[in-house]
Amino acid sequence: MGMALDPQLDNADSDLYVLKTTIKEPHPITSIRISPNGSLIALATRNKIKLYNLQGQFRGELLGHTKGISDIRFSPINSSVLASCSDDLTIRLWSIHNPSLSSTSQSSTKCIKIFKKHTYHITTIRFNSKGNLLISGSADETITIWDVITGKILTTLAAHSDPISSLTLTPDNSIIISASYDGLIRLFDLETYQCLKTLTTSTSHGTATSSLSTADLQNFPVANVEQSPNGKYILSTSLDGVVRLWDYMSNKVVKTFVGPGEKPVCEKYSCESRFIVIGSGGDGVGSGSGAGAGENGSNCIVSGSDLSGVLCWDIKSKDLVWQYKQDTNTSDSVDDAAENNAILTLDTFEMGKLLVTGGLNGVANVFELNANWKRK
Repeated sequence: MGMALDPQLDNADSDLYVLKTTIKEPHPITSIRISPNGSLIALATRNKIKLYNLQGQFRGELLGHTKGISDIRFSPINSSVLASCSDDLTIRLWSIHNPSLSSTSQSSTKCIKIFKKHTYHITTIRFNSKGNLLISGSADETITIWDVITGKILTTLAAHSDPISSLTLTPDNSIIISASYDGLIRLFDLETYQCLKTLTTSTSHGTATSSLSTADLQNFPVANVEQSPNGKYILSTSLDGVVRLWDYMSNKVVKTFVGPGEKPVCEKYSCESRFIVIGSGGDGVGSGSGAGAGENGSNCIVSGSDLSGVLCWDIKSKDLVWQYKQDTNTSDSVDDAAENNAILTLDTFEMGKLLVTGGLNGVANVFELNANWKRK
């Protein structure tokens, strides 16, 4: 069982986020999510899903997977429904009854459905916004679309030529966006299931193109994709260490983000990222080249990284506005200690008012946006 540690509140006035709660698990955290109602944190570690409240109190666990869990997602319309996917080739749908937060009793949980179709590790899952469809991506290079109510498969897409690493949907649920270790980002129409376009970064020229013929291009694996709330941009994290903001209708990268000191963000692990809004006036990536959010607010990106902890950039200026690295008291080499700090997974609530992160070292942190923070 994980344990909650004392919050560390040093530099509270100067930091963008204030650390509120820390949970320690004995093994890496591969996926972490906040429930849509903001009351629960679910985290995957090995073949278990652990449930905590925001104060770090243990609320229960979901047992049933026989191998490692890659991704977990709450239903966007029901905080008592959670989906998980695993290396055991199954997707499980769980029902969580969460007692009142003041109660000392733990959640009662049960597995209500098991979906089977993929022939290799299932790496990523996403609900559509209505919660009636579940989309899964796998190392078998296919995407499967499931009817959540009946458990039936609507279709399976032969999507990529290498394992699929990440999936997202446009806000209107019309397009599936997939990323793969083949270095490609693909957009599929959710009605016709046709591939609408392929986005690729040609490393030979350093430019981004939309291409139908990708055989001549060498591309770094794409580890993660995320859609902007206004539906105009895609955020991609590639294992060349660069986070890119795509204007995908124009087939081009409009911004790139790297770690402190030009260090790569992720080269070894698939680290997640999110769009957040700091202050009022933000619309979740506004007009122009993924830029401003009004004079009172800033659109930002928050991302995990291999070596640099949690990173947050202002989209308009590309400035790194916040970094959080866990202190490590270890006798290992500096590189080992840094890598042990890799942030694999993160999630936000209400466009970044809350931020949860999960790491290779088994540490989960709950941060709250600092209302008093002012840009230096």
